[in-house]
Amino acid sequence: MNTRVLRTELRRSIAPWATLAILVVAFGFLYSFSGPWSKAPLAWDENWVLAAEWSRFLLVFLWPIAIGAGAIQGMRDSRSGMVELLTTMPRPGWHRAAKLGGALGGLLVLGYLLIFAAGAVQVIFNGTFFTFGWLPIVVVGVLAMLAGAWIGLGIGRLLPHPLTAPAVAVVALVTVLLFQIAGSEGSVLVGALPSRVALLSPAMDVINDPFNTTAGRMDLGQGIWLAGLAATGLLLLAVRSLRAKVLAVVPVLVAAAIAVPILPATFAEARVVDSRATAMICDGPVCVPRMLEPELARLAGPGKEALRLLGTLPDAPVKVMVLDRRLNSDEVPPRAADTVFVDLLDWSIRSTMNSGSMTRTLVAGAGTPTCYTLHGADKSYLDELTARSITSSWFVGEWKMPGNSWLSDETKNEVAQKSETFRALPPDVQRSRIIAVRQAALTCQGNQLDILLGGAR
Repeated sequence: MNTRVLRTELRRSIAPWATLAILVVAFGFLYSFSGPWSKAPLAWDENWVLAAEWSRFLLVFLWPIAIGAGAIQGMRDSRSGMVELLTTMPRPGWHRAAKLGGALGGLLVLGYLLIFAAGAVQVIFNGTFFTFGWLPIVVVGVLAMLAGAWIGLGIGRLLPHPLTAPAVAVVALVTVLLFQIAGSEGSVLVGALPSRVALLSPAMDVINDPFNTTAGRMDLGQGIWLAGLAATGLLLLAVRSLRAKVLAVVPVLVAAAIAVPILPATFAEARVVDSRATAMICDGPVCVPRMLEPELARLAGPGKEALRLLGTLPDAPVKVMVLDRRLNSDEVPPRAADTVFVDLLDWSIRSTMNSGSMTRTLVAGAGTPTCYTLHGADKSYLDELTARSITSSWFVGEWKMPGNSWLSDETKNEVAQKSETFRALPPDVQRSRIIAVRQAALTCQGNQLDILLGGAR
């Protein structure tokens, strides 16, 4: 009997259509728009944790759908004029609430899990390492879908008005967006909203660091809050008296009182380094974080060749290491005499791997990273870019222009002229100046182009 009632609810409720809606919205977004979720190494099909995190990011759209669908379904008794009749039935109200809540919440959870599973299956075929770090992220997402569906049901039952469903959906969308913006780096809302309050939102911000995961305190606090919200929604759907409806808000208030102190005090503390992702995997002298293990095969050959070319210099580097963290927008890459550091989160560097010119990139600057950030794209930056182009060509033995598409034709002509000036120097002078450029780049002292050209420009 119970199974038959549940099947009836599944057929006659809005649950199948709501589930279809979240699947269409989720996959439509992932496959129709280009962004970090579609580009390695941050793509949603690159890693188990990333598949879980991007599924949580989608809750900014999916959670309002779940709440709105719940509100529509919660008004069913009122629309059919059966409220008074159902109050005379001897069966407890929670029986019907459990069936309806189970049907809607269960199908929405299934749809959410299918979104994660679609990414996870692709991760398996990509050969990425397995980790259970995705589990708490997915569990919180499941609780979010249940809480959204059930609080929507409760609101729909409490306020059976045609505008209720669109109103609560819009309010949910705006609230989640504001909370998400408040946690974004550089947002004007940072500080305007208490961090612990903003972290109550189940939707994650745009993922920009594959080496981080959610902190345990964040998962626990959000789980408690969402469980309390779900309980309140189910009680609002089940209870009949005014007094019981007032008491139904107790679970969410208690959950909030418990969750807020548990949640991290700042947005930065909400994410922690994933030690499994940053563990180094090496092929001889070339090492990458475990998170980027699929890249090792493509980097090992160019990395070893770069070390061979750089080995002709005094105090030459002996290993190539990919950075295991995301650099801040105003942070200069680290450098060391014995190591060639590579930032594979930098699109300009990663693109050279795809184009087959990774060795040239690794020997640029005589095996040192840039001393400038993109925010410093002034004359000094352009001088360094020219110097790096000259040094990479000297090592590889093939003189070519830098591949930066944003450079003007005039700038490219200047680079070509300065390259010719350097090539006209005697070989021993070229070598001594390459060595001097390396020393200057290791300390970020001096103008590298002036060192190469001897001030003749």
